[in-house]
Amino acid sequence: MVKGLFVGLTNLDYVYYINEYPKENMKCKTNEYSRYIGGPAANAAITYSLLGGDATLITAFGTSTESKIIEDELLKYNINIINLSKDDSLPGTSTICISDKGYRTIFSGQSVYKDFDFSLIPDTSFDFALFDCNQQDISLKVLEMVNCPVVLDAGSFKDNTNRFLEKANIIISSENFKDDKGLNIFERNLINSEDKAITRGDKSILTINGEIEVPKAECIDSLAAGDIFHGAFCFAKYNKYMCFEDALKFASEIASESVKFKGPRRGVLEYISLNSNFSLKG
Repeated sequence: MVKGLFVGLTNLDYVYYINEYPKENMKCKTNEYSRYIGGPAANAAITYSLLGGDATLITAFGTSTESKIIEDELLKYNINIINLSKDDSLPGTSTICISDKGYRTIFSGQSVYKDFDFSLIPDTSFDFALFDCNQQDISLKVLEMVNCPVVLDAGSFKDNTNRFLEKANIIISSENFKDDKGLNIFERNLINSEDKAITRGDKSILTINGEIEVPKAECIDSLAAGDIFHGAFCFAKYNKYMCFEDALKFASEIASESVKFKGPRRGVLEYISLNSNFSLKG
């Protein structure tokens, strides 16, 4: 089984499905609300594991009551957890309001853990590592430790992003990912990797060889669709041994399926149930 490493953010998402947004100083009630594990690295790891991969997550979510909820949920999905922080303050927590058209408004509380125990990382022998460029105190340290292909989930340009770009073998960026000069990953001369793509939501994926069409889907909830895309890509590339473009197509199929349902898991499970060549975990 291919061992995949996912490095970055894990948080707790409280999601409310609403018909309309409240006006100022008004209460908005709904009977549809849920709690999910969030964070790009965590969601990608869960997707990879659901598809049948062996996922290890290096992250930090502390030891509070909410942290225990996160840990228990990750274990249900057979994730190998390396939680580097013993801080008992709140982990990253988001409140997400989703309209009946699938649009999202997100209030995100970011954890500010500073002390990490890197001795908890027992082994860095993995077949690939995906970095989401968040929790950089952790990610930069692990980036120097790994000796395997590096996949970069480039959501937005941040401090030290160049260090990730320099080491990445595969770069998948959002269309919002541009450097301080406004250049995207195709326009930057310092990026050596030829395996790079720009995702654009429900629009086609851009690669150096052209465009890859994305399956059309009625969007009910786009929560974590991008994270699901990255987890599915890693499974296709490193477990199914697909070429770069075919792995992108595979990932877009699963991500498109995910937006048809509320929550970040059901669409993945529906896809698996219709395809018998997966090992369902969790």
